[in-house]
Amino acid sequence: MLTAQLLGGASLRIGDIPLSGPPTQRHRVALLTLLAAASPRPLSRERAMLLLWPERDTVSARRLLNLATHVLRGAMGEDAILSTRDGLLLNPAAVRCDLVDVRAAIGSHDHTAVANLYSGPLLDGFHLAESVEFGFWLDEHRRELAHSYVAALNALLHEEEEAGDADSRVRTCRKLVAVDPHSAKHAASLMRALDAAGDRAAAIQHAGEHASRLRAELGIEPDPSVVKLADELRRAGVRRQSSPEARPEAAIASVAVLPFFNLSRDPEHTQLADGITEDVIAHLSKIRALKVIASTSVMRFKARQLPLKEIGSILGTSAVLDGTVRCAGDRLRVVAKLIDVETDQSLWVETYDRQLTDIFAVQTDVALQIARALDAQLSASERARVRAEPTRDLVAYQLYLKGLELMVQFDTPRYMRAIELFEKSLSRDPSFALAFVKIAEAHIELAEGGGMWSAVAHSRAAKAAGKALALDPSLAAAHCAMGHLKMVAELDFVGAEDRFKRALELSPSDADTHNLYGRLASGLGRHKEAIAFQRRARELNPLVHRLDLITCLIRAGYYTEAIVEGESAVLVDPAHSRTRATLGWAYFLAGNLVKGVAEIEKAVAASNRDPMWVAQLAHVCGRAGDVERARGLIQQLENGSISYYVSPFHLAQAYVGLGDYDRAVEYLERAVVERSGSVYGIQTSFVLAPLRPHPKFRALLEKIGLGLTDQCTTGLGTPD
Repeated sequence: MLTAQLLGGASLRIGDIPLSGPPTQRHRVALLTLLAAASPRPLSRERAMLLLWPERDTVSARRLLNLATHVLRGAMGEDAILSTRDGLLLNPAAVRCDLVDVRAAIGSHDHTAVANLYSGPLLDGFHLAESVEFGFWLDEHRRELAHSYVAALNALLHEEEEAGDADSRVRTCRKLVAVDPHSAKHAASLMRALDAAGDRAAAIQHAGEHASRLRAELGIEPDPSVVKLADELRRAGVRRQSSPEARPEAAIASVAVLPFFNLSRDPEHTQLADGITEDVIAHLSKIRALKVIASTSVMRFKARQLPLKEIGSILGTSAVLDGTVRCAGDRLRVVAKLIDVETDQSLWVETYDRQLTDIFAVQTDVALQIARALDAQLSASERARVRAEPTRDLVAYQLYLKGLELMVQFDTPRYMRAIELFEKSLSRDPSFALAFVKIAEAHIELAEGGGMWSAVAHSRAAKAAGKALALDPSLAAAHCAMGHLKMVAELDFVGAEDRFKRALELSPSDADTHNLYGRLASGLGRHKEAIAFQRRARELNPLVHRLDLITCLIRAGYYTEAIVEGESAVLVDPAHSRTRATLGWAYFLAGNLVKGVAEIEKAVAASNRDPMWVAQLAHVCGRAGDVERARGLIQQLENGSISYYVSPFHLAQAYVGLGDYDRAVEYLERAVVERSGSVYGIQTSFVLAPLRPHPKFRALLEKIGLGLTDQCTTGLGTPD
């Protein structure tokens, strides 16, 4: 049976095979849309000619209508379009069409079906230049469908509020925000829903995102009702969202350590100031009674370009630490001030005038004083971990900080330079366990991104992580790195999970561990758990850990929510290649092929044609029917592999898009042997989803200790 998707873009396919060529020519797609809109009644031939070829005489218009009907029947089957006395009728027994289904659901007041079936504006991005009349007709029907969709969502929202179904209420509100992201009413509804679901931090964060969107796109300030609600939520205190299996917890104190400001004339001391920021955050993250925002999020506010209250709102915290650093010779002066973002009152202030060699003692004392000011109770083991010094060699520490600064850029040359700096740091202090951890992390990322042969990278990572654990068995980051390695290199999923659990015991606010644990759960098909981990990672690192949450939502089939999150992420970092590609996949799988391909094209351009994104562009081009372009892109990859490394994992993704599943599985088998790419997640990968029925793919899953479950093949339910 042919499937015609007309909402959120246009695509025609038979089974999983997209149609291309003559049936997808614009007038023929427009004719199919008119037939679907008229169903179950016939479409008058006269009306079709008037809307599609208004400038043609009757004879020419009728000839073009007959040709379009003939071509569609040739592709869809002779019985797909039936002839009546003076019209044409779409045969529902031969064609499945989302427009027909959603109109039927609207007519029967099936709000749930309307919400699930509507995937975007009718023929989104479509334009028939030759016919103003068709443009008017299309605009009218888009408005009608959007109005019915919003009405259905509002009806569902009322039912969910009455039933106390907080999770469903959040999903419905996100759909309303997607329809009109500028609406104060929808923003406030989502904030209340998130708060009711126990995720007050996300509610406050959405207020900040809503305000940023309005300023960026419309140049206006948010409605006072949204600002007032955000203030009320802040005064009530930030609650954290727990995983589905976790028991309810009391509200915990939350803090963001803003980058310490360098008051010295020497710019070299800026890295020292950043190092103090990093280490205070690392110390605080070891305290279970605190929620601590990760350094990669707070570093965005080094220039203090916003008031502290607004920074706290964006990061979802009730307190911020503001501080300065001044170095003169071997003397160090640190001023630290803990501020309540709601009242702007100081909760604690301290000035430290010390020798530069006392920097680690200062960092420890700052962390302990913050915990005391926020009434956070520390266990004896937590206090001991906070007091532990990473190294006593200042030069080794400064080399380490330079490496950290390079690591946040996420590209191969900077990773390689960072490794050199960490190794120099270790040449000064061979007992510096954190430097070994960062060497391990850099090599794992190089292998997964295709920047280094996996066998070499994983071997070096294993050696470094092992040394870190031998030096400090209580170092959470070392357990996290070892868990990451077990997941991607050894495919030891049980061992990886044990390491991630231990890391979170030692550092409960570590965003990276929550993120990696979420990736593992997603790869194993535990979608609800994965989404909970990723939401927690984003709560702890709001401006960085967004993309893996979106990926988890896509894997679970929540395409509408993924699009909302993806569009928000693009606003924050429009030039980031992975952000563009992830949003592209959300569009593509929701049925908007044009937007999907366009976003992945932007990822290719932003990354200077990184093979990973070129392969994914080849995939979507193939599935969208542009086979020649897909083949050309694959040829570029295979030619390029002569002079640079192209992961077999990425070539497998490209060949899946062409429908060459045997070749794809061959490359995937190589990828598993080489541990190249994200092979741990292949069973739930949406890029590799068409391979799932393939016997060799199933055999490969069994070989690496995985097996398809219902969740892997269907997500959590009906996709958005």
